[in-house]
Amino acid sequence: MGRVCRNGFVVQTVWFIILFILLQGCTSKSDPAYLDMKGLNQDEQEIVQLINKRMEYLHEGNAEDYMKLIAPNSPITGMPTYQLKAVKLHTPIHIQEQKKIYQVLLLADDMLNNDDFFTSQYVFIKGKDPDSKWLIYDID
Repeated sequence: MGRVCRNGFVVQTVWFIILFILLQGCTSKSDPAYLDMKGLNQDEQEIVQLINKRMEYLHEGNAEDYMKLIAPNSPITGMPTYQLKAVKLHTPIHIQEQKKIYQVLLLADDMLNNDDFFTSQYVFIKGKDPDSKWLIYDID
């Protein structure tokens, strides 16, 4: 009798563990699908890295580092509450030279974790000083 009880307990425990693992898989958030940087020049890689870091910080809820990606004179004042699963660029990266800055305008599909998506226009800027770096100016 004791052996049957012990085996029943083991079976219940195994089923409980399997159920727990399955539930964890259903509720865990997968990492974003980051954009590939192969074949890009240095400026293009820096811009793609900004998009990838944006996805990473949204995924982590890291508002402090997220805001470091944003240009100081940007209209963006905070981090959104959604998380991105992926970003798909519509066009190649084309750098435009302005009087005091370089800029890039990119159309992209932002895919949310629930598989909804919306089209965004990303605006990146970089000063002409040698120590300037690319930053996100706006996302509409």
